Amino acid sequence: MEDKIAKQRLNVIMLVDCSTSMRGERIGQVNNALRDIKSHLSEMQDENANVDFYLTVITYSTDAFLLNRDTMKPIKDFDFKDIKAGGWSNLHVAYAKLEELLKKESKGGIMPDFGGIAPILLLMTDGHPTKWPMKEEMSALKKLPWFNVALKYGIAIELKDQRTMDVLKDFVSGNGDIIECYDSKLLERIIKIIILTASKVKSQSSSVHNESHQSVTAEIKQQVQQALTEVDDWEW
Repeated sequence: MEDKIAKQRLNVIMLVDCSTSMRGERIGQVNNALRDIKSHLSEMQDENANVDFYLTVITYSTDAFLLNRDTMKPIKDFDFKDIKAGGWSNLHVAYAKLEELLKKESKGGIMPDFGGIAPILLLMTDGHPTKWPMKEEMSALKKLPWFNVALKYGIAIELKDQRTMDVLKDFVSGNGDIIECYDSKLLERIIKIIILTASKVKSQSSSVHNESHQSVTAEIKQQVQQALTEVDDWEW
């Protein structure tokens, strides 16, 4: 009998601001991006014998919810329904949801107790949160090993607000980047570039090469930045 090597799980977790200011084109761009992400990650899944892709979406406004109530879903089983916008921007409740997810499985979270691939986290927002500072919520996240090793990205959507930029800097601190989306028409492209490029690099490096986490992170950053500079020629 052939020995079967268990696949590793790559968790992609997205925190989506769906407050009132995201209505219209902005939330429409997010919805379009999620549809394409499912399609492209499903294709990547077919070509990858070592990694299973899982997607979790946390939407937040006045309250925070897991889209479809799924704590995580294999990418091909992800049943996407359009996100609607309205309400306050209570990011602190989304952080509480994220904290629960990033705990080890033995403690009720979705992350493996041993081994595994560091997750990809993406926070997107177009305005400052109603609660600031969020010292307790961020402190709780930074106590979690899986948060600290995660590759983290923040998207600032048409922002001229230093407080919000400080929020994003705090979120990605130590292992991530902030991408400024100056035109909401580019939001769909930027989301897909970040998620798909990071997922591709993560899934390849985790199974083939025993590279350090820092070198993988550097490679992802380089590829994402290159993709963003070539956004006019991007075909996804």
